[in-house]
Amino acid sequence: MPLATIRIATPFRRELLVASDGENIVASDFVAVKRGATTRPDPLLAEAQAQVRAYFDRRLERFDLPLLLEGTPFCEAVWRAVASLSYGQFVSYADVARAVGRPLAHRGVAAAMGRAPLDLFVPAHRVVGADGRVKGATPGSTRLLLVAFERAKESRRTLARTR
Repeated sequence: MPLATIRIATPFRRELLVASDGENIVASDFVAVKRGATTRPDPLLAEAQAQVRAYFDRRLERFDLPLLLEGTPFCEAVWRAVASLSYGQFVSYADVARAVGRPLAHRGVAAAMGRAPLDLFVPAHRVVGADGRVKGATPGSTRLLLVAFERAKESRRTLARTR
């Protein structure tokens, strides 16, 4: 079956390009905004679009989509663990290593996150250094924008609790 794709607007002047094989999300990547004809997405892509919009509206805690993850067994375990994190839940590389049963493999987790497929659906931006800082991201990167986006929600929650 040929891949179906959809471009989903984001608040970052980039679109999320998502591809489906009809059964799984097989690719996603943040890309430059492109004007032009749109195609009618398959039902899975329509659901992905609805969930991405809900995420950016701060109404979705976790994506619930079938994801095709292909890599080594270790990488797949890391990506699945990270994909299960909720919105605003930040963990360290060591936390993920312990979660996948390899407590000394924090460098391996970092390497796996560097190759993480499916931008946004495998939220690499939620894995940070032990000191809470984002590691390995360049200024203006989508990863930093996503961290700021999610941390802004947490700041509003904290502020609301203190009032």
